[in-house]
Amino acid sequence: MSGFIVAFAIAIMPGLNETGALSAVHSMNAINHAIGGSPLFFILFGGTGMLHIAGLVIALKNLKLPFVWLIICAAGIYLCGVLFVTLCLNIPLNKEMAGLDLTISRNDLVAGDILARWVFWNQTRAVSSLMSVLLLAIYLRSIYFMNHGFQS
Repeated sequence: MSGFIVAFAIAIMPGLNETGALSAVHSMNAINHAIGGSPLFFILFGGTGMLHIAGLVIALKNLKLPFVWLIICAAGIYLCGVLFVTLCLNIPLNKEMAGLDLTISRNDLVAGDILARWVFWNQTRAVSSLMSVLLLAIYLRSIYFMNHGFQS
């Protein structure tokens, strides 16, 4: 999911913003419709969240394991910064975009405001997802070095 979210943050949204607010909202509505109709997306999005929950539960039951705090932090950051933000902030903004009458030119300002908030929260998700991946990578590397030393 991190790659998908980061792609939105660094390429898709900046590109859509170049087209103007109403056009960008129109495109976002089409993207949201495609995502909403994709069972694979929900499996990947939900599965990633469930894996973080499972990792958190296992880590909390094994607090004596070395570097377990990295798993706890990674899961907490992902669940709060990605899952919570998506469900409580980005999806409601998607619904605002879907309800906007794009044929009325004065809605350009409203569309721009919605997009600005959506982009802010998507950037929050991008940073959170990358931090989670980084912490999990550090955990794996730390466990490897603990078991194998610093051999080249």
